[in-house]
Amino acid sequence: MKRIFISRKLNSDSIFKIKLENEGFKIWDESLLEFELVPFNKIPDVDWIFFYSQKGVSFFFNHITNNNIRLSEKIHFAGFGEKTANTIEQFTKCHFVGTGNAQTTAPDFLKIANGKKILFPRAVNSQRSVQQLIDSQSITEDLIIYKNFPKREFNIPRMDYLFFMSPLNAKAFFQKYKLEQNQKVFAIGKTTANALFELGVENVIFPKKPSEEELIKLLLENM
Repeated sequence: MKRIFISRKLNSDSIFKIKLENEGFKIWDESLLEFELVPFNKIPDVDWIFFYSQKGVSFFFNHITNNNIRLSEKIHFAGFGEKTANTIEQFTKCHFVGTGNAQTTAPDFLKIANGKKILFPRAVNSQRSVQQLIDSQSITEDLIIYKNFPKREFNIPRMDYLFFMSPLNAKAFFQKYKLEQNQKVFAIGKTTANALFELGVENVIFPKKPSEEELIKLLLENM
């Protein structure tokens, strides 16, 4: 039985989990990160709030609800990718859904947000991938709302396929383990792939569109 590690805790309805377990794979799903809220007490006067991650959405809205922090009704909300947008929809309306890739998301977002004030709630060590591409054409502001850092302790058994869902997850893994012979490495997107290259991992496989469906396709093509 082939074994897969993916650096994300998967929901029971995850297509990645369902499809590949039905194909006979054994999946070890575990995030290698810990998260901690960075409290904030006000929201700047902005036109848009852009979220990079599901975790950021949850930290943001739970904190403002628990602390009675009010949002202007004029604010529009954007998600970096589909899953982030779906999480936004659990709290409010999402007005823009990106592709999950900064190079394609940034120009699409600028079509509706050019010249607007945009707030990016983010992690301390965020890559700021979209911000870097739109800073010259919009007024952007950071709001650090959580910390993410490698777990202190984890043990992953030997796997045949390694799937990394963020640069920090990749860094956490390879600080502890070395790439073994015949293991294949996959990344959710180009940013994570670049982080793996910098860690000395060659031949990283990643999809053009970051999604569980595309990762499944790549795995089945590269067995």
